[in-house]
Amino acid sequence: MSQIQEGVRARVHNPDDEAISSTHTKPPLNASFEKGNANTKLRTLKAITESIYINNEYNKTEKNEIIGRKQQQNYFAYLFYKILLVGLFIVYGAFRYAQYQYNRVKLRIYDLVYNPSNTPQLIRQDVLKLDKIPKRVAAILDMKPIGDVGGGLTGLLNDSSELICWTVSAGIKHLTLYDFDGVLQKNVTSFREEIHNKLSKYYGPSNVPKFVVRIPHSNSMYFNRDDSESEENKKVAIEISLLSNRDGRETIVDLTKTMADLCTQGSLDLSDVTMDLVDSELTQLVGPEPDLLVYFGPSLDLQGFPPWHIRLTEFYWEPDNTEVTYSVFIRALKKFSSCKMNVGK
Repeated sequence: MSQIQEGVRARVHNPDDEAISSTHTKPPLNASFEKGNANTKLRTLKAITESIYINNEYNKTEKNEIIGRKQQQNYFAYLFYKILLVGLFIVYGAFRYAQYQYNRVKLRIYDLVYNPSNTPQLIRQDVLKLDKIPKRVAAILDMKPIGDVGGGLTGLLNDSSELICWTVSAGIKHLTLYDFDGVLQKNVTSFREEIHNKLSKYYGPSNVPKFVVRIPHSNSMYFNRDDSESEENKKVAIEISLLSNRDGRETIVDLTKTMADLCTQGSLDLSDVTMDLVDSELTQLVGPEPDLLVYFGPSLDLQGFPPWHIRLTEFYWEPDNTEVTYSVFIRALKKFSSCKMNVGK
């Protein structure tokens, strides 16, 4: 036997080593297993549950922190955009207020510069300076509330009659007055009386220009103040047409339906329905197209004015204006005088 083997055997059976081995303690878990003090499945489940609970609590805390940061960021973004919008609103409000005051001051200055003082000669002098004037003028009028200055029916009659006097003095022979509700059409007798009284102030009671009021929708004509239709009274200085919203799209729709019915009945051939026919019929039903349309309002609002009759019409209005004044009327004529129309080019 070799010495190595003898040495190994001698070391295994060494009494000192056996003494050391007898004093070795087993692991706690093995000891507990042997003693039966713990249920391994229960303890394992409890450990897993505690681990999941701790992880959930950590995740919840982390999520809450993330949500809190996002809410804080959203709040700051909301606050920033709110301040920005308020600032823009304040800047726009200040700009709009300054613009309004500027326009109002400008209109007052124009009223002082262009003040005819019910004098046809001064109006005629202003018009003679222009290169050209429109043959037909249309105006959109609003009836103000009764409580306002110049409001109600009286104010509307006064504004329309003043406009007629300016038109006559300017040498324009055709004027179309449009009000949405047709108030002038419903009060044509009072309207004729007001026209006569206003022309008397401009020209004197003995030299009142003759006029005719025409309502195309009802195909009615009223000469002067007294309904006289003699040949002398038919020689008028101005023809006044009264329109309302009924003369706009509704008239076009009615004309279309009528032509469709005639085509169905065989009274009208489909090939005869042309643009010239439609234009001719609308001219008879509503009137010719005006050269100039004046709106005495703060911003352009056609209010249902007959669309067929403004294809080549020049528009004019003064921003932030709410009154029917001579300065707006004469400035509209000046703009028309300087405009260039390229029809079909």
